[in-house]
Amino acid sequence: MKHITFRHLLQLAIALGLALAARADRVELNDGSVVMGKLLSAEGGKFKVETAFAGTIEIAQDKIKSFSTDEIVNVELAAGSAVLGKVQGTDTGIAVVAADGQMASATSKVAAVWRPGTDSPAVRDAKAAAAKLERRWAYEASAAITGRTGGSEKFAGSVGFKATLAGTEDKLVFAGAINRAQENGNETANDWKAGVDYSSAIAGGKTVWYARTELSKDEIKAIDLRSNSAFGLGRKLVKNDRQDTEVRFGLGYVYETYANGAPNFSSAGLDVAVINSSTLGWAKMNNSVAWTPSFKEFANYRLVHETTFDLPIKTGEFWKLRMGVNNDYQSEPVGGVERLDTTYFTALILNWK
Repeated sequence: MKHITFRHLLQLAIALGLALAARADRVELNDGSVVMGKLLSAEGGKFKVETAFAGTIEIAQDKIKSFSTDEIVNVELAAGSAVLGKVQGTDTGIAVVAADGQMASATSKVAAVWRPGTDSPAVRDAKAAAAKLERRWAYEASAAITGRTGGSEKFAGSVGFKATLAGTEDKLVFAGAINRAQENGNETANDWKAGVDYSSAIAGGKTVWYARTELSKDEIKAIDLRSNSAFGLGRKLVKNDRQDTEVRFGLGYVYETYANGAPNFSSAGLDVAVINSSTLGWAKMNNSVAWTPSFKEFANYRLVHETTFDLPIKTGEFWKLRMGVNNDYQSEPVGGVERLDTTYFTALILNWK
């Protein structure tokens, strides 16, 4: 039996190393140096090569005289033609040897190189652009009920719904809510509202344009119907994974009819708002402030502020608890009602996509 010696192992290692080197792709530079490795791709004037000595490196295309590959690759020329085959280096550039022929080219004319089974740069960029424009629906339903019997009778309930169609460039929101409340036989809340809000980025930048409209009714405030519409421009002050802050400035129009016989009110005006959402660890905070003064009487304005905290419930990813406060200030209310109406609320939220 022949014993394996250290010399035999050394010879085997050298032979294996030579075999691996022979199978490596080869990139020859203009200064005569050679880079051995695996050619991963080429696009935008950069060749990516995976090497054993320095990991993945990038080589500028104008520094490359020629290159060759041990396996078949896709080669696309600047003229638009593409060939699948092995690449051989030549004195004037490269030759791509395919099953049905050979294509020769200068290295400078190579537009892209990619491995079989992967997308070409053009296809990959098209997919990325399509994904960027893709919009997805998200839905939210909310409910809150409180009650008391005994020394006093009290009931309060509210339901709400929101549907959001959002992409990276625009967002469409449909929302609605109904509130009812009684205390000792006296109605303390009876209102509903429904609205649509659309915003879209301008040229993919931080500036957006928006349009919105809302219809509402509040029997406690004797508002039989309120229509509030606006359009204008917005600016994203902060936009990242943890925070989104937008400032809006536009023109609006308010129309109100009243149940107590007061004259109808209608006027164009300003529409100014700040909208913010922030992720705070495992919770999410939403803030909004909207100021809508009328041109007919600038001292007649409405100021609405709302802050909410969304707390996830461990029973599942679809449920969360929302706690918040809403302040609705009307500078000149009709019928002698209070100017400021503050509502504290806690609601159970079901969200799904």
